[in-house]
Amino acid sequence: MPSWGSSFEPDPTLRDAAAMAQRAPWMVSVRANHIHICAGSLIASRWVLAVPHCLTQQHVNYMARVGSPWIDQETPRSADIPVGQVIVSPRYRPQRFCSWIGQANNIGLLKLQHTLNYSKYVWPICLQDLHYELEPGCRCTVMGWGLSRADGKWPQFRTIQEKEVSVLDNKECAQFYHIFSTISSLVWIVTSQMICATDPSREHFCQVSTGEPLVCSSEGTSYLVGLVSWGAGCRKKEAQPIFLRVSPYQSWIGAQLGGQPLGLRAPSRALLLALPLPLSLLAAL
Repeated sequence: MPSWGSSFEPDPTLRDAAAMAQRAPWMVSVRANHIHICAGSLIASRWVLAVPHCLTQQHVNYMARVGSPWIDQETPRSADIPVGQVIVSPRYRPQRFCSWIGQANNIGLLKLQHTLNYSKYVWPICLQDLHYELEPGCRCTVMGWGLSRADGKWPQFRTIQEKEVSVLDNKECAQFYHIFSTISSLVWIVTSQMICATDPSREHFCQVSTGEPLVCSSEGTSYLVGLVSWGAGCRKKEAQPIFLRVSPYQSWIGAQLGGQPLGLRAPSRALLLALPLPLSLLAAL
């Protein structure tokens, strides 16, 4: 298990870790043998959404840490919950063409052994409707801890970070990846199941395949729209990170949760008034 060292100080831009935990109560540290490996997103009282390449390690015990903004320490409000079941999309294939290209269906679920008690530090994030479309230029936020190891440091950050990104047109994004990879333009690299977002500061806070949630807000409500899925690396400024688009998988997610509808829809003036009721339904799952 890594030694954090007394010289590794929290990021100075995050003055109040407890406040961050309240701003992102859905954030989960997915851990293998007690070591953080990826970020996850709490979507129900026993269910965490994550990317499957973090969930296929052999001979490890998976655990989910909730309620703590720290990657390396518990708090009086946090809990470490053993994972009872790992579920990966049956259509997921770890490698197509290259290890980072073609990561369609890059989605998985963790079913916790125990039901969580909700609080202002532990609360599920809303999911968007199947038909909701993100317009290019839309501003959203990425939250998480970044790479588990970056530039020889372990980890990249000890506390949850957040930064704003801008949704990019998929065709424009795909043009770069076709040139970068020399793969024919006839092959779909950035598909409709993915979201591309401009991220000029990823050298400071990098996520390429660590599952951080892409969160968009509407009228004060946060929605999970994507998960960090793949990319060409942190040092290539022109290579934008690719997120898995969550909305096409709502039927699959609902089936794993027992066939009950999630009940959380895309933001609209009418539906926002009804959101507290569906959340109560989720708490029973």
